[in-house]
Amino acid sequence: MNRTKSLIRHANPLPGPLDATAERRPAWRRRGLLVAAGLAAAAACAVAVVAVLDTGPGTPGGGGVADEVQYSSTSELEGAADLIVRARLGAGHEETTDGYSRTIADADLVVTAKGEARGRSIEVSYTTPGSGPETAALTEGREYVFLLEKEEGGDGYFLVNSTQGAYGIEAGRPVAGPDNDVSLSPDVLKALRLTGTG
Repeated sequence: MNRTKSLIRHANPLPGPLDATAERRPAWRRRGLLVAAGLAAAAACAVAVVAVLDTGPGTPGGGGVADEVQYSSTSELEGAADLIVRARLGAGHEETTDGYSRTIADADLVVTAKGEARGRSIEVSYTTPGSGPETAALTEGREYVFLLEKEEGGDGYFLVNSTQGAYGIEAGRPVAGPDNDVSLSPDVLKALRLTGTG
């Protein structure tokens, strides 16, 4: 019985000499390295998935990602825009692509603060109000300050993001939405013939 216990305790699963302490360590280390490598690969995959899900492109049709880029300063917000205009929003029509709903509307230009637009109106697209967690509450016939990015390969524009891409205008002053605490710069306000902090 004692001999069996001794054999079991000293059993060597790897071929080689009975005193295989030195032989077994490399195998244990290899298993540890394999486990560590597997954990590192899993962590890298998780980081990649989070990065893809967490970076909102801020563009309509951008894969249906709810989170959009949020700008924390005036310079970042205005810098993200290709075109900053004061315009009156016209009637729009809704389009759905890959489960993502957007409204496309013409906007009649009043004045431009940044960039150049062809003609007296532009085509603006934005997430259809009420179609998701982040939508712009825009109303036909109302005047807005729009901060826009140009569509690639097209003539239209889209809001830099749903919560910061449009400021309503009331009594000659820009009014930010409830989820936007970034003001417009004095230069942009002057160019748009508006007063206040935006």
